[in-house]
Amino acid sequence: MTNTTPGRPPLAHSTGLQPRVLYFAVFIFFSLSGGRFTATFLEHELNFSQNWMISTAMAVQILASSSCSSWLGGLADSVEERGSSNGRLQIMALGLLLSTVATLLHMLGRLWMQPSSLETDDAYFIEDDMQNQQYVPMPLFAYHLFLRALFAIGTTACSPVLDGLTLARLEDDARDSAEYGKERLYGAVSWGIANVFFGPAIDKWGFGIIYITTTCSFVLCIITFYVYAKSNQMLYASIDEVDLEHIPDAQSFLPRANEHKTATSSSPDDEGSQQQQMQPKLEVWGSLTKKNGLLNLSYVFAMFALYVGMSVVENLIFLYFEMLGGSYSMCGLTVAVTVMFEFPLFHYAPEVLRRLKSPVWMLQAACVAYVIRVLVYSLIPQDHPYWTLVVEPLHGVTIGFALTASVAFAAEWVPKGYEASGQGFLSMVRGLGQFVGLCIGGFLEGRILYRVLAVIVSVGSIMLAVGNHITTNDSMLYRRGRK
Repeated sequence: MTNTTPGRPPLAHSTGLQPRVLYFAVFIFFSLSGGRFTATFLEHELNFSQNWMISTAMAVQILASSSCSSWLGGLADSVEERGSSNGRLQIMALGLLLSTVATLLHMLGRLWMQPSSLETDDAYFIEDDMQNQQYVPMPLFAYHLFLRALFAIGTTACSPVLDGLTLARLEDDARDSAEYGKERLYGAVSWGIANVFFGPAIDKWGFGIIYITTTCSFVLCIITFYVYAKSNQMLYASIDEVDLEHIPDAQSFLPRANEHKTATSSSPDDEGSQQQQMQPKLEVWGSLTKKNGLLNLSYVFAMFALYVGMSVVENLIFLYFEMLGGSYSMCGLTVAVTVMFEFPLFHYAPEVLRRLKSPVWMLQAACVAYVIRVLVYSLIPQDHPYWTLVVEPLHGVTIGFALTASVAFAAEWVPKGYEASGQGFLSMVRGLGQFVGLCIGGFLEGRILYRVLAVIVSVGSIMLAVGNHITTNDSMLYRRGRK
């Protein structure tokens, strides 16, 4: 892509790999390490057949992710600021390594599942079917929960950090932050492609194949990270060789990865800026309420409510499809259908955001799409699982609009240099919503579960509409008073 920003060196925008290649590789890992099949993996591979056990395991993942997301985002920003041009990539690589090791260690749990383990009082009873009954010892249950927490921490070290890396790269390239969706859509593409093949593979070889696919996708990610880092090192080197004297304000166009090279010659203003960046990170969260506080808080609440609902769809929906009589191939097909619609939605999301002029309305559209989708789920008759394909495109609207809106929302209040921290905060809010949703999923199931979730998301949408209405009226009254 050729840079069109006046006065900007073309090298900074026409060469070097874009973050989209990272999204493509990372989402292959997310898919092939379990992804939407995680609940069924827990049910059939680890013998977590009771609904509350699956929900507990998924909730532990979410809780671990929410607890660490903000800290890991700040850690990645700090490593980057200290002079490591690939600091965020290093954190991402370490996170995926932790997730891979945690997945492989589940295999050791099978050693517990010996005939002797059936004769224990310290166990949870699980009935897989009428002919097959097994006991899962309490230490084994706790062991698997611990591994799911480690897995979640590893993936959390990747998701918000990758979003922060993308926002920083867009800023370096003088591109609108709304173009985040165009980079993120490549993750949707790889997610869909991987699931199309993953479902039939599970049907044929069983859930044990996850151990192989997780390892292979991890290796693919490490290779991609290395190629991306090398590509951008060559970019920065090329920029350094440009005759900066012939480019107006050329120094301002240098990528932040090279800012440490000029740190020793910083001006007093630069030192003041650095001191400001060293303020406690609570300032990042405090900025949420400094301007349009009511609207911002209602937005966060609506996003929380939406992810309460989305957590069940993302984590437990394949169990519902199983109840309706669907195969794993059909489950993978539902993901592919979703991605077919995510692709254009992510691509045109920046234009939609510009037309709506606010991430508020984009999030409202995501909420409406979710409510319609889950209500239809609750009405699908037994033994007709393929009817779900009719409403699967609405998931593309929900995820595409919600993610693009949250990135644009964060860009309005997160200080420069704390992109990953801001995304970590929003990831924490999303994670808490997912945790609550999975807790609800542990007590409710079947059709009633999705109807309750539709009500919760609707309440969040109404709260956002009220906050937006009050803020808009207050702004109009203030402008009239000024006149």
